[in-house]
Amino acid sequence: MNILLVAEHFYPYGGAELSLWRLCGALSQKGHKIYVITARKGGEVNFEVKDGVEIYRPFSTGNTVRRFIFALRLYPYLNKWLHGKNVNIVYNLGFVPTMPVTYSAVKYGIPAVTMLSHLCGRKWFKLTMPLSALLNYFMEIFTIRFGKHRALVVQCHDSARKVAPSTQAEIHVICNTFLDPDGVKEAEENTDTKRVRQTLGIGGDELFLLFVGALIRTKNVPSLVRILAGWRTRFRLVLAGEGPERAKIEGLIKQLNLEGKVILLGQKPHDETLAIIKTCDVLLLPSICEQVPNVVLEALALGKLVLATKVGGIPEIKSANLHLIDNLEDISQILEGGIVAKKEDGIIEEYSLDNVAGQYERLFARLTGSKIKAKRV
Repeated sequence: MNILLVAEHFYPYGGAELSLWRLCGALSQKGHKIYVITARKGGEVNFEVKDGVEIYRPFSTGNTVRRFIFALRLYPYLNKWLHGKNVNIVYNLGFVPTMPVTYSAVKYGIPAVTMLSHLCGRKWFKLTMPLSALLNYFMEIFTIRFGKHRALVVQCHDSARKVAPSTQAEIHVICNTFLDPDGVKEAEENTDTKRVRQTLGIGGDELFLLFVGALIRTKNVPSLVRILAGWRTRFRLVLAGEGPERAKIEGLIKQLNLEGKVILLGQKPHDETLAIIKTCDVLLLPSICEQVPNVVLEALALGKLVLATKVGGIPEIKSANLHLIDNLEDISQILEGGIVAKKEDGIIEEYSLDNVAGQYERLFARLTGSKIKAKRV
């Protein structure tokens, strides 16, 4: 199959975009031709071929105005680009490109599949300023209802239930989160946990709590810091990640006199992050809105305890080491209950890249009427 993928943001920016790039590579290795149309954010070239994937970057994106202009310019560009191309399926990611992408695809008789990478709904009003929240809220509703999708892909059944009343498109649940088995194995077998704790300045008698992720409002890190402020147990909370909430978190740490208990580590390379996850006692995820977070799967694959809010697709992850919380106040109570990690297998296989790529391959083949022979990567 010839697959056109359209996304406002693409590799090498962000964790989700890295996963998307790996999915492109897996589909390419299965014998499919992959084209990508995306936006420029920095000094990237307008066109390049990377590992057999053709990447086109015709326009820039950025603030709200630039994103709107990107969407307006995308429709005539796609109409011209698709002419004469033997594209079998169009895979659209993100709300901004949805209308131009799906309408262009319909014009050429090509099935369009839209992946909803997030679905915040009314939670937008907890995450941003009222005007921005209103725009984002109605953009979700508008694009889901009026986009010309043949199929919608969501990452969990919770999102599928929420989307169903607003669309006549097919709805498919495909978890776009997958694990790097080699990276997990390397961290499992070669991490010197004692050295990692010493490097981070964590004593042997301190409970090592860890958060990994972008410091953005959806992750709800300030609330986590406030909840732990009055906890008497000896602990050290490490925050691994960067983002616009950093300054607010730094001020909160100082205000609550937590300079010795909370460490802002910044963003680290993936292999180093896996080693830190392997070393921690408990991974904490206080998010307001999520789908299926990669860091939760990585921690579980490394045999760590995970305490996470009961949002999005997190409750659908099956693991004895995953403890769901309704309120952040429950964290101290659960930890004081003396929970211990249990040995389990199956996470890596269930959330493998080959498994995810195979699900997309079968969906695309059915929508296009193609007959394919499955090929493992």
